[in-house]
Formats: sequence, structure tokens, C-alpha cells
Amino acid sequence: MIYTKQEWYTPAEVAIHNKASDCWVSVNGVVRNLTSWLQEQFRVCKCTKSCSCPIKNWFCEDTCVEYCNCFKRGFTYCDGKRLAMSILPYAGKDLSHWFKGDDWVHYIHPIVGTYTAYHQHGHGHEQPVVPSTRWRPITKPWWVDETNVVGKLTKRTRPIRITNTLTGSSVTLEVCSEETIYQIMMRYLPHNSHMLSYTWRYLGGGLDYNKTLEENGIPDERDIFSDVSLPENIHIPDILIYFNDDLTEDPPKVKCFCHHQGCVPDRNKNI
Repeated sequence: MIYTKQEWYTPAEVAIHNKASDCWVSVNGVVRNLTSWLQEQFRVCKCTKSCSCPIKNWFCEDTCVEYCNCFKRGFTYCDGKRLAMSILPYAGKDLSHWFKGDDWVHYIHPIVGTYTAYHQHGHGHEQPVVPSTRWRPITKPWWVDETNVVGKLTKRTRPIRITNTLTGSSVTLEVCSEETIYQIMMRYLPHNSHMLSYTWRYLGGGLDYNKTLEENGIPDERDIFSDVSLPENIHIPDILIYFNDDLTEDPPKVKCFCHHQGCVPDRNKNI
């Protein structure tokens, strides 16, 4: 088995990256990591800072705050950080409604009557129709930059229960409907590091590890339950895994199989 990098992400996995030091967003089904881009934007400010300490000494108090001249002009934050501040409140969220394809959503400007980009949440890479000294050009738009792509956002998630017939323990996972059984195994790996010695079956039949749950005959019946006013979780498909007794041992959990920083064993090496 080859330990692969995660390809599909759920909205819940994107939502936890919701701060400036760890900022992910999803646009048109693509998950993007904007952490390094935000850090570059925060360094744009070149304004001369003024100290908030009442007495100017060679050292500052712990409560000292450096103020920018932009605050004196009435701005709530530094003018050079406007682009970053327009993204930061939406960290961990889906921004697909901002765009139509790779371009911004357009509308008819109510003042000048021109067909222009709709920048309600912040300015874009095009100069606004109403001249403004606060506009800054974007040399490399983040929404078309392929270097910040992390993976793909699932169109729908679904629950699946995995039961170990040897120990009797069960784990319910939220997986992506597009993921194959092999990719679901990667999600289950932190719960069972000895997973290579198990065979996966559903209703007594074998599973094709290169096919999705739906392609393996494991339906998602939540819509049927909702139509008859039953809870969606009244029944969760259960995959049974059987130990092969191949005389192998658990690998050490500090070992990284793929030598990738984002691999599952490496993220859970302290478990």
C-alpha cells in the first residue's frame, strides 16, 4: 500500500483553518491555502509607526501598541493591509459566490452605469470605475494561483461506520462522496495503524479499493430517510474489516511512511 496525500476535503476540515496564521478558503470546488499570501500582504504596510506608551523611553511596556498613520486618517486598519483584511474575516469559508468561473461576479454600477466587477467584500485586481487612491493593484491574484492549491472540496459528505471484527470497536467517519475506499483507508489509518493486515468487506462481499462507496454498492440513503421524515442517521452503512493474521506487527507511530509533512502518520505521531 502506498500512503498518499489527501485529495478531497470536507467543509468541516476547511473551517478549522480560520485564522491569519492558518487560513484556508474554498473557491469553485478548490481548496486554497492563503497563509503565506496573507503574510506577504501584512508586510505591505510601510507606514511610520507611533508608540502608544504615555512616556517615551528606550523600552516599551507590555501593553504597548504600534499605531499607523492610517488610523489617524479614520481607517479601522492600515491602508496597506486592506486586501488581506478583506479575506481574513472569511477564512475557513467558501467564497465561490464571489466569482463566476475564474473572474469576479459582475454587475451594473448604479452610479456610472458600467458593467464592472462586484467587489462588495474588498477590491480585486481591476481598477474600480470610481477613482480611488486606496486601490492597490494585484500582481498575482490568489484565486488563480496554482501554488496555493491544497486539494478539492467535496460536493457532498456522507457518514460511514467501520467496525473491526477482531476487537469489536467501531469508528464513524465523515468522508467525501468522491473518495475511493483506498482514500477512506487513509482517513481510518489514525484509528488503526495495523490497517494493512485487514480485509475490508460490506455485506459479506469484497470491495474494490479503487472505487467509491457508491460504485461498490454502498448507497447513501439519507435522502430516502428525509423523504419519510426519518432521521438521516437512523442507519449508517457499516464496513467490516477482518484481520488476516499475517504475523505482522504494528509499525511505530513515529514513522512517516511517505515522508510528506502532511501525511496522516506524521500528524498523529504523538498519539
